[in-house]
Amino acid sequence: MIRFGILGAARIAPVAVIRPAALLPAVKVTAVAASSPGKARAFADQHDVPGIAENYSALIDSADVDAVYNALPPNLHEQWTVAALKSGKHVLCEKPFAMNAAQARRMVDTADASKRILVEAFHYRFHPYFQRVLELLADNVIGDIRYIKARFDVRIPYHSSEFRHDPMLGGGALMDLGCYPVHWVRTLMGSAPRVVQAECVRSEAGVDVATRASLSFPGGVTAEISTAMDETAAEKHHAHVVIEGDKGRLTLENPIAPHNGNKIIVESKGSSHSESISGESTYFYQLTHFVAIAEGSEAALTGGEDAVGNMQLIDNIYAAAGFARPEIV
Repeated sequence: MIRFGILGAARIAPVAVIRPAALLPAVKVTAVAASSPGKARAFADQHDVPGIAENYSALIDSADVDAVYNALPPNLHEQWTVAALKSGKHVLCEKPFAMNAAQARRMVDTADASKRILVEAFHYRFHPYFQRVLELLADNVIGDIRYIKARFDVRIPYHSSEFRHDPMLGGGALMDLGCYPVHWVRTLMGSAPRVVQAECVRSEAGVDVATRASLSFPGGVTAEISTAMDETAAEKHHAHVVIEGDKGRLTLENPIAPHNGNKIIVESKGSSHSESISGESTYFYQLTHFVAIAEGSEAALTGGEDAVGNMQLIDNIYAAAGFARPEIV
């Protein structure tokens, strides 16, 4: 049994942990901490969480917590992930993993020194849908990859309380949404690309509300990623990936939340067909995988080095775009 404590009464927490935990006998959510005891109590009452911690420190030091789900804004990820690891807790940390690659490296080094599990919550990675994509590529259905185009956008209207529009809290389209296309292309290629060109659209609040980047991988493979949260973005999330090989093409529709409907369009050898992959929510498989890592039966698919690599590419895209960000050590 892994007893989870939740850091942050975030909207994602019930979807990512509480609901899937109810389906897994090996997981129990035992406590929550929020920015105030009142918020924690309201969250606990609404979602039937038995324990309420007075503050973040109390939660990570609790004897009733084995693992922490860090759902705080990105600017608080390093501080409280490191504190939890040093307190002997495993950590499932929301994306984006940190404010930059330097923070990510310190988090991973702490996990290694503490001999604790640290996983970035790229939930899509664990669903049978993405496993099927990787199988098709491994089976050489489209031959060698030559080009990837990946996009994820969601319209997120400005509000003063919305952290995604606050650069000091780790907001921005690339950080919050574009981290997925970044991760998709890195996972599909299994290597780190060079940023050829990038551009960002800056809002009055100081975050990028749209970002595009051209990438080059070893061996000549190229990729384009794009993301947006302004008025150019879809009102509901739009996730789309095209993988072109020298023998065909895969088109991925809704790779981020395949439990809400998905399709893989396979074009190869002059013919075309589509596949839809059934399954539970991506978050169910994510929590199942986390338990397996804790039990020693599986290796982390989105562990420390992967998280550092993703943050490094995000840093590199901002740098290539000449996009000034807050100076955060």
